[in-house]
Amino acid sequence: MATPASELFLQEIGEADVRVTGAAGAKLAELQGQAEDEVAAIRVFVSGGGCGGMTYGMTYTDRITPYDCVVSGQGFTLAVDAVALNYLRGCEIDFRSDTLNPSFVFNNVFQSVGGSGTCGGCGGGGRF
Repeated sequence: MATPASELFLQEIGEADVRVTGAAGAKLAELQGQAEDEVAAIRVFVSGGGCGGMTYGMTYTDRITPYDCVVSGQGFTLAVDAVALNYLRGCEIDFRSDTLNPSFVFNNVFQSVGGSGTCGGCGGGGRF
């Protein structure tokens, strides 16, 4: 009997795949705790665009699918689909509140494909 495709995906991922700093973890827990609707996780997504090649973002999700990989922390859960994980593997998610616009920052986002994750032109540097 063949193994279902959903069982082939790694469900729980660790710091070697995606590392969440203490500041980011605290902010994620705060955001997930303040959500008005039922939230199963905060979804991390990757989409094409920008001079750096990819854009990284987050949104609330009400479910975790069998194709999602999960990062669990104190008070928060991140869901990352298997395709997005290929672009995120080795990255660090940080939260910077010492700037004019507090934001999550994705560091080392292109590690798996050999890029730098930053762009000298627009100053975005992987921040959203």
